[in-house]
This record gives sequence, C-alpha cells and structure tokens, in this order.
Amino acid sequence: MKILVAVDGSAYTQKALTYLTTNRSLFGQGSDLVLVNVATGLPANVTRHVTKDIVDGYYADEAAKVLDPVKKYLDAQGITGYAVQLRHGYAPEEIVAAAKDVGAGLIVMGTHGHGMFGRALMGSVATKVIAESPVSVLLVK
Repeated sequence: MKILVAVDGSAYTQKALTYLTTNRSLFGQGSDLVLVNVATGLPANVTRHVTKDIVDGYYADEAAKVLDPVKKYLDAQGITGYAVQLRHGYAPEEIVAAAKDVGAGLIVMGTHGHGMFGRALMGSVATKVIAESPVSVLLVK
C-alpha cells in the first residue's frame, strides 16, 4: 500500500512521522511512503515580474526547508525507500490530487486539533482533505 504523508515542517508533521515510524507493523510489510509538501502559490503580480527560474528556485528552497529535516529523520529510522512530491497551490486540493496521482491507499497528516469550534472559525486543511479524499485519512494529534 502507498501511504501519502503530508509534510509542512511543523511539530505536527513530526508527530505524524513519529507515529508512522514507531507503528510500522500497523501498515503492513512493503508499504511505500510518498512525502508531499505543498508550498503556497506565489501571487501572479509577483511571478510576472521574475523569471521562471527564480520562481522554481523559490519553490525548491521552501520545499528543502521542510523536507531536509524529514529526510534526515526518516534516514535515521532506517527508512530510505520513499518518494517525494513537491506541489504548490491550495494545500487541501494538492494533497488530495497527490494521493490520486500516486495511487495512495492512505493519507497521513498531523493535525493541530483545534476542535469543532476552531475549525468552524478558521477552517482546517485536515478537515478539507477528509471531506475530499477518496481514500482513508489518518490524523495524528
């Protein structure tokens, strides 16, 4: 089974990774991890004034800030066979699209755990992913 892990560099991402690595037996032998990082898209009034190379460099730098510590953690846990998806745009849509694109059977994400009132006021990436995902979503708080 492919497991898509949404990573954003937060402490909640670290909790999700820790849960995955300490409970490997729950996910079966041979599960493939796919890390997805979604950067917020740059506004058009910025991108039209710079070259594509500068924009691509910005997205690569932002992804590296998030993914380098994640890769280091996974390598330390002996997990090296994973794929990486870099996306930019609206996080919930991109996470669901990535899951569909790679054929994931499960999405794993950390959550802030704001509760119903907080989600109603602020919205939640996790809530939107759950609503739109065609596969199961495991939230780690």
